[in-house]
Amino acid sequence: MASLRFSVTFPALLSLLLLSLWVVEAYTSRKLISNNEQKGQNISHLFKDGEFEDPTMYMFFKISDLKLGTKLPIYFNKNDLRKVPPLLTRQEADLIPFSESNLDFLLNHFSISKDSPQGKAMKETLQRCDFKAIEGEYKFCGTSLESMLDLTKKTIASNADLKVMTTKVMVPDQNRISYALHNYTFAEVPKELDGIKVLGCHRMPYPYVVYYCHGHKSGTKVFEVNLMSDDGIQLVVGPAVCHMDTSMWNADHVAFKVLKIEPRSAPVCHFFPLDNIVWVSK
Repeated sequence: MASLRFSVTFPALLSLLLLSLWVVEAYTSRKLISNNEQKGQNISHLFKDGEFEDPTMYMFFKISDLKLGTKLPIYFNKNDLRKVPPLLTRQEADLIPFSESNLDFLLNHFSISKDSPQGKAMKETLQRCDFKAIEGEYKFCGTSLESMLDLTKKTIASNADLKVMTTKVMVPDQNRISYALHNYTFAEVPKELDGIKVLGCHRMPYPYVVYYCHGHKSGTKVFEVNLMSDDGIQLVVGPAVCHMDTSMWNADHVAFKVLKIEPRSAPVCHFFPLDNIVWVSK
């Protein structure tokens, strides 16, 4: 099978980013965040009899799984386009305060009840964006494509060096595409991208598009992967990341329970939801 590339440079960048917003519910992305602000999170509802009650848990895997022929159950969901929040320009976003200290004003501004699921999700997003980075980490929240791009360049690269990676589902006939839980097999040897800086951006629940972007100054490995579904119809190409040092993670992080490993004892790897963006730079 020929290698399928999925990194693109800036000529097609903005259109790719716009398309990448039209997919998965941000709830999935929130499970990939490893910072200490997750302390005390109740995740018992995600499991039933020791197994995953929530199919979006099927995104984590062990670094030993990264080899040709390994089969894993993985969930790549697609969101209803009618539920995707609006994308603001930087000029529009800069007119709206973005901090937990302004939560009451923001709830009133967007006509959202404080105790509603949307209100609670807004609060959580603002808290995570306000939260200080842990040692060895860089993070920011982008409230527009322009701000995310500028902050990404400032954080890891210049225009010339920066590339973007996203997860793509490829089928011969779009009518046969399925975003349910499937068994996938590594169809090619995963290719490690050596000597790069990486920044993962996860779309967060908010009245307009907000991306939470974070990365680590060391200890992260990035791979290009090709996954084929059991029926041989659906090919998924995209990035996978392995966090080699989890010693600073919250001991209750859901990944440790999903992988059934001792907290903070081993690397944790994961695929990316369809609406996530991974920036890489030499």
